[in-house]
Amino acid sequence: MRIIAFIAIAIILIPGLLNAEPRTISVNKIASPPVVDGDLKDWGEGEWIPLILKPAIEDDKENLTGTLNVEMKTAIAGDRFYMAARWPDKDKNTEYKSWIWKRTKYKREKKLDDMFAVRFFMDGEYDACMFTEKRFTSDVWVWSAGRSNLAGYAKDTRQVITTKLIEDAAEYQLPSGKIVYIKKYNDSGNPMFENTKPKRKKFAGKKLPGIKVAKNASGSIADVSAKGVWKDGYWTLELSRRLDTKNTDDVAFKPGESLMSAIAVYNKGNAEHKSISEELVFEFAK
Repeated sequence: MRIIAFIAIAIILIPGLLNAEPRTISVNKIASPPVVDGDLKDWGEGEWIPLILKPAIEDDKENLTGTLNVEMKTAIAGDRFYMAARWPDKDKNTEYKSWIWKRTKYKREKKLDDMFAVRFFMDGEYDACMFTEKRFTSDVWVWSAGRSNLAGYAKDTRQVITTKLIEDAAEYQLPSGKIVYIKKYNDSGNPMFENTKPKRKKFAGKKLPGIKVAKNASGSIADVSAKGVWKDGYWTLELSRRLDTKNTDDVAFKPGESLMSAIAVYNKGNAEHKSISEELVFEFAK
C-alpha cells in the first residue's frame, strides 16, 4: 500500500531559493591534491565560498537545521574532483538507530545522524524544485556522520523525479493534482555499511550499534571518498571522486563545461527535513 503525502502550495519550497539566479562556482585546477581526512588545512588560505542554506519546506517543525551558513571550496587535482565544506553544529550526532535493551528484548532507537548531500544534474529536464511535473535524474552523494563516515565514503546514489508511477517511491501531490514520485537508487556495487539485526530476545549488552561497516565496499556506490570531523562546534568535510568514473550511474565532470548542482545539510534528520542551498552552477576549468 502506497502512502501519498499531500503538500500544500504554501509549504512546497521557499520561493526565494527557487527564484534566485543560480550561483556560479568556479572549479579550478590545483597542483597538489588535498588529503581527504576532514582536516582542511591543506586547502590553503584562499577565499571560501559563503552559502546560505534555508529549510527546504517552510514552517517545517521537523527541520532542526534551520538557516545555516556553509563555507565551501572546490578544486580539480589530476583526474579527481575535490570538495570541502564547513558549517556550524553545536552537537555532533554520530549515532544512528542503535538497539536498546528494553526489559525482555531489543528495540531500535529513533536517533538519526548528521548528514550532508550534494546533487549533480544527470539527464532529463532539470528543475530547481523537486516537486515538479518535469522528469529528471540527479547523481546524489550522501555523507552520513554515523554511517558512511565510519568507512571513509559518501554513498553514491541516483535520484529520479517523475510523474510516472514508481513503486516504493516517496509520493507528493502537486497543486495541479498530479502525483510526483521521488526515489533514490543505490549505485551498483557493495555498500560500505549495512543495518544490524541482533537476536531480539538474546541479551548481548544494554546498547548495540545500529549499523556495521562492511569490509568489502566496492563498485560505483563506493567511488566517492569522504571524511568529516566535528570539532569545537563545527563540521568539516572533504569529498573526492574521479572526474569520469566511466560508470553509467555516475555523472561525468567534463573540463570546460558546467553542471547544475545544489547542496543540503541535515541536522539529525532525513527525507525532506533538510536545509538547502540556492542552485549552483559548477564551471569546470579546462
